Amino acid sequence: MSEEDEIHLGLIGTGNIGRTHLAALFSLKKSNLTNFHLSAVCDLDSESAKKAAKDFDIPTTYEDYNELMSNDEIDVVYVCTPTSKHTDIVKAAAKAGKAIYCEEPLAHSCPQAQTLMAVAQDAKVPSAAGFLLRYDSFILYAKSLLEKHDFGKPMLAHVRTDHMYTEEYEKLNEWRGKSQITGGGTLVEHCVHDIDILTWFFGPVAEVYAKVGFFSDRGVEDLATLMMTHKDGQMSTLDSVWHSIDRPDERRIELFYEQGFIGITLESGNRFLEYHLKGEGPVRINAETADALLLEHLGVHTNNGSLETYGVLIDSVDNRYAALSYAFLGAIKSGENPSPNFMDAVAAHKIVDAAYESATKGTAIDIL
Repeated sequence: MSEEDEIHLGLIGTGNIGRTHLAALFSLKKSNLTNFHLSAVCDLDSESAKKAAKDFDIPTTYEDYNELMSNDEIDVVYVCTPTSKHTDIVKAAAKAGKAIYCEEPLAHSCPQAQTLMAVAQDAKVPSAAGFLLRYDSFILYAKSLLEKHDFGKPMLAHVRTDHMYTEEYEKLNEWRGKSQITGGGTLVEHCVHDIDILTWFFGPVAEVYAKVGFFSDRGVEDLATLMMTHKDGQMSTLDSVWHSIDRPDERRIELFYEQGFIGITLESGNRFLEYHLKGEGPVRINAETADALLLEHLGVHTNNGSLETYGVLIDSVDNRYAALSYAFLGAIKSGENPSPNFMDAVAAHKIVDAAYESATKGTAIDIL
């Protein structure tokens, strides 16, 4: 497929996350940054599918995802359903020869994720996993700092992530509280993203010790704490909590190296990065600088473009969805392996499984 070819895309699951992707894709389409066509949406709830089709100018709707797979016009499938539906849909997409983007968590467990990776590899179809944080401009800026400066060996990392889970949120996302659908609570639903980032910066994990807590009556954990020892001896910790405070989803990342420190604050109205190299003073990076690096990473040249053209990729947290899709669709056109992909998902799910095992047994779990 060449850069000039128009990709035809179908999306399955028109709930909250599906509509978020549709909004990002619709904005990308309007900006003419990449050439693709939103061909169809699918949802068991026909009214939800029809509303999405109307809102985002999509010509075709389906209730049965198998009918979408039978549409030879569609090249790429976005899987935006609850986790329990992923396996059957991904297998059907691979069998139909469609490129696949699947939201995280990819599966209930690492063995299931490994199966989906094998299915995609056997079918020789590209696969992408929804690790959205890899397209946060500040996290990408942190990666670039490590390439430009000598921070020394990694020592310790910490991530604190909290998520608002009010009654209103639960009404909109009732399935998140059902373990048979999700596979678990905050550990698999949210920690999987942070685990991916910690391994992206600090490398493979050798040992996991974890505890989980149940403070609500949802039946899935709303508190998780992990301590991980990485392959080369560096350590990382992760704390995640679902709460009912009127406070949006927030995240703080701290990375300590022998010769420097990087701190990333991703909070509503307060997003910045600061780093401090040995022998130098602290430096703060604002959104404008980090966004410029993101555009460079994506290969978007802004010299002749307006903010209306490339602004869809920056300026807000939700724009990470557009950046991720821009990179994914670009990889499909160029024939490159998308990143992050199902292999990255398997690595993260392996750690999640070990964390659940550790929490159950009360002991550290070796995974290498």
